[in-house]
Formats: sequence, structure tokens, C-alpha cells
Amino acid sequence: MIQDRLNDAAIALYRALNQANIHFGIFGGYAIGVLGGARESKDIDCLASISKQQVIDILDGKEGFAAIHQSRQDYVAFLWSEKSDRSNAVLVEIFCEQFAGAQYNMSAVHPTIRMVDGQKLGTGPSSFLDPFYLFKGKLRAVATRSKFHDSADLRWLGDRFGSVIKARKNELNMQYIGLALKRYPELTYVFQHLGIDLGQAEHAARDLDLSRLPPPAPGDVQRGLLG
Repeated sequence: MIQDRLNDAAIALYRALNQANIHFGIFGGYAIGVLGGARESKDIDCLASISKQQVIDILDGKEGFAAIHQSRQDYVAFLWSEKSDRSNAVLVEIFCEQFAGAQYNMSAVHPTIRMVDGQKLGTGPSSFLDPFYLFKGKLRAVATRSKFHDSADLRWLGDRFGSVIKARKNELNMQYIGLALKRYPELTYVFQHLGIDLGQAEHAARDLDLSRLPPPAPGDVQRGLLG
């Protein structure tokens, strides 16, 4: 997906959610690309202080968004296109803060407004989680799935924003770090540079088998970002 096209969707998302006074922040590969990482993404991931039904009411059929209906209550996906035939649509995935069983909230999260250049909508703002939360999200991804770009993203964030992440290292999930080291031993240097106690991380994940991790469940992404 062309970055400018993703930027259009991010601008449209900001217009709709900001008008509704919804607290949200974009994360994942697209956000890393906006920060300057050598990263191409096919979609936009977003964390929002809202329920599934509320975000459907705000976005579905408006500002170019069309909901993809499914059963999960902590998440809803949309396709965005400004074209009437919905061609060249961008997938926008929204992880909701508010759902049955939710354990975390965004009260301490302060996203940053960044300007991006769209293909059709020109230059406009959107809302992004800060690098520490991008790192937390990527740490969960590296711990729970095998996709090489997750490991590359984590290394880039650690190199580029190491001082920011190191200052908050005690907020990182040690079990995720232990799993990440099992999956990608080459990440040892990244965690050492951040001042992580590798022995503690390995101990936290000692009884976990990468091939037998629990299947994805509602709230996993929110826990990775906010827990």
C-alpha cells in the first residue's frame, strides 16, 4: 500500500474521531513508517478510548469508512476509501478500550499529533502513540508471533528511541521479553542496551513453549500496549 494512501486514511480517521472528541492513537508498522522507519505497511492500527458500538456509530458509512462486521467486542475493522466504488481501500483496525472484561484504560496515554501528507486529502493531522507505546506493542507482537518485520521494528525503535524506552523499562512485560529472546536471540543486544535484566526475563518465560502459546484472545493487544 502506498504510504500517501495510508496517510489519507489516517487524516480521515482523525477528522472523524477528533470531531467526536474521542481519545485515540495509531500504532504498529504504519506509525513506525511515519516516524521515519524503513517500513511499509498495508493497514493502520489504532487504539481508541471507545466501545465497539460507539466507534461503529461514529464511523460506519461516514467520512469514507465502512465497517467489516465480526463478533469480537474489543475490536472492529473498517475499510476506508473516498471513492464511491470503494476501490483501493485501506484497512483500518481499531482496538477498543471499552469492552466486557477490559482491564486497562488510556488515561495515562497522551498521543502526539503529527502532520502527514495524503494522496487525495493533502496535508493533515492524525494522532499517534508515542515511541514507548509503539515499542510495547511491538514487544507483544515479537513475543507472540513469528514475523521478521516485528523484530526489525523492535530493533529500530530501540536504537532510535533507546533513552526514552530505557527511562520506562520497568513498565515492560518481562514475560514478553523472555518470549522475544526465545524467538529472536539476536534481540539480546537491544534489551541489554535498555538495561533489562535478561536473567529475570528468561525466568519469567521459562515454562512457556513458543509452539504452545494460547491463541489470540480479546484484550491481548490492549494488554500489550497498556498493561
